[in-house]
Amino acid sequence: MRKALFFKAGACLFLTCFIHSNVASVKAAETAEITENSLAGISVVMNQYYQEKLSESGISIANVATPIIVEGVKLTAVNGTANQNLAVANVDDYANIREEADADAEAVGKLYSKAVATVVEKGEEWTKISSGSVTGYIKNEYLLFGEDAQEVIDSTYERYAVATCTTLNIRSAATTESKIIAQVPVGEELDIVSILDEWVQISYEGTTDAYVSKNYVDVEYSYQYAVSKEEEARIEEQKKQAAIAEANSYNINNMVWPLPSDHNIYSYYGKRVAPTAGASTFHKGLDIGGKSGSSIVTVLSGTVTVASYSSSRGYYVEVSHGNGVVTRYQHCSKLLVSVGQKVSQGDTIALVGSTGISTSAHLHFSLLINGENVDPYPYLKAVH
Repeated sequence: MRKALFFKAGACLFLTCFIHSNVASVKAAETAEITENSLAGISVVMNQYYQEKLSESGISIANVATPIIVEGVKLTAVNGTANQNLAVANVDDYANIREEADADAEAVGKLYSKAVATVVEKGEEWTKISSGSVTGYIKNEYLLFGEDAQEVIDSTYERYAVATCTTLNIRSAATTESKIIAQVPVGEELDIVSILDEWVQISYEGTTDAYVSKNYVDVEYSYQYAVSKEEEARIEEQKKQAAIAEANSYNINNMVWPLPSDHNIYSYYGKRVAPTAGASTFHKGLDIGGKSGSSIVTVLSGTVTVASYSSSRGYYVEVSHGNGVVTRYQHCSKLLVSVGQKVSQGDTIALVGSTGISTSAHLHFSLLINGENVDPYPYLKAVH
């Protein structure tokens, strides 16, 4: 957020001044506007004082873009930087930012499509730009300037209003006589609905019947900037690691435990005495104890192929993980996914229950490879 210069005149004309090196605006409280011709008394004194202080600080009045608010009076400063000199990348993918204005110079970064840069110096063929942490040169043919750039910015980036006064009034209509529905502190960011002549319509706490004066906000954009060579390398490494993690989330040797709240196994895979009428004497999975309603998660990423009910399995889910690997989760009290849904490793897909042929609340977990049941425990023992 741009730094600001604030002045306030007290009852005894005591002046307190805070000056920052990058002055972009000077605002105090929401007040009535008056023209320069109607200035009188303290207002004129303050205006003169303001200009003197700027001069002492080495700051030109021509570089102050926004109105100056002084104890109930708005003074109009010279509008020297109201419209930043911005450029936008006019390319399908990205334009290389060169160290020098030469196509053979080293690339120090990339300005991706529609990313924004500040024009430092524009030449006949090359423009020196600054964007993010990168400063360098791009050929003019790869950039849009002026109104063309602003048009792309307005259609591409979200805008938000930032409160620049100590307490910003939010009103129910675009008039100073309308009801104040809320007040927000300096620095508060507000979503913009539309920009009017003197007011900004915002979205606030579920309503769009909310307005703030243009005099007391800065309109900012969620710009995308250039990426340096170093940042590009970090991004590529992050992508690489993410791809590895994604691949591992489908790997049968990297299963997570299906019932995070309970690691107790009450019945293993293989021959057994049927625990109740109708139950199999060869157990085709693991019975993992769990409190009814506990979360069941998918052990690998995949696609839900079954989310159904049967008299023996109760409510159950099957997830296909590719390469012929399928996992099954039985006796659920509730299913939280549907057929065709993509799920990531560790996503909750159902809740523990005791539906179907079951003696008590638990999860029956099965593993199938190429349609055949196999013992899941060797693949889960590392996380048991």
